[in-house]
Amino acid sequence: MADGSASSMDAKDSIAKRRQLLIRIASVVITVVLLTDLVGRVHWADFDQLLARVVLTGWIGALLAYLALNLFRALRFRILLDKRDSPWRILIPITLYHNFLVRVLPFKLGELSYVVLLRSRLNYSMEEGVSSLFGARVLELLIIIMVAAASILASAEQLAAQRDELLLVIAVIFIVSIVALYFGGQVIRTLLKPLRPLLQAANGRRDGFAERVISRLRHLADEMDRIRQPRLFLGALFTTCFTYSSSFLTNYILLRALGVDVDLPAFIAIISLGMFGSAIPFSVSGFGVVEGAWRFGLMQFAGMPDADATATGFLLHGFQIFAAALYGLLGYLLIQLSPPLPTSGNPNEKM
Repeated sequence: MADGSASSMDAKDSIAKRRQLLIRIASVVITVVLLTDLVGRVHWADFDQLLARVVLTGWIGALLAYLALNLFRALRFRILLDKRDSPWRILIPITLYHNFLVRVLPFKLGELSYVVLLRSRLNYSMEEGVSSLFGARVLELLIIIMVAAASILASAEQLAAQRDELLLVIAVIFIVSIVALYFGGQVIRTLLKPLRPLLQAANGRRDGFAERVISRLRHLADEMDRIRQPRLFLGALFTTCFTYSSSFLTNYILLRALGVDVDLPAFIAIISLGMFGSAIPFSVSGFGVVEGAWRFGLMQFAGMPDADATATGFLLHGFQIFAAALYGLLGYLLIQLSPPLPTSGNPNEKM
């Protein structure tokens, strides 16, 4: 009987691994197809002229704005971790290095580096790392989607008659989403009630994979309860507005240097679409998807020709990777120069 149960568990683990492999293969295929199409649209002989449009001060300004983006991200992590004595000398390098790995590693594997580094360098629990990362990502995505939706409505002349009503809907959705995130722990527990029997039915065993998933979700719910503090939550939300502004400024500087001249709502729509492309999981390190998002935004809201819009997408994504690599190398060196904090008992009780 035990051997049969073990064989059943092995079979389910094998199915899960095959499913994950299929997702990764699909991501690779999507990336290759998109890149093949986009590369063919660019007049590469003229790409050096595109680069030459951005003067040195433009590159420096964009690099400084990108550094500010990472500093605000570190501040948001510190707020969400709720560790007032978290050492900046370690948290900032972790943020820089984590951002680099997220940019270059496929299948979002770079996200794991944040949790691992928090545990190895600051003795924080895995749940603390996961909950702070989850909160940061949800807040960031929420701001991007809502700002993008509002700016697109403001720029779309054909929706002018319904603009006020649609903006009201967006505002209501934003408020509901913020409230749901604030009560995230309770929301997860509420969802577990109908989810638990479904997971157990799919898994076939109460003490198997389903119970492990449920246990993890309960731990996450407990950690999400930590952000149900007005000071902490509002601080993280306020800081996320600055991360968005820094990311916007980075791309705005480069787009202006490249000669893009549209009104502010159109700029917000273009840049928000580019940011949203980075969050789509079904690609390898965002290649193809990010460039495609920039191409779509520039063609729709700036009237840029296909070849120029695609080339600009490659330039902007390339700059993000370069900047992330530059600051990521700095972060890695600083991490190596900073010894881990000494462990004292249970990691959950540290700090």
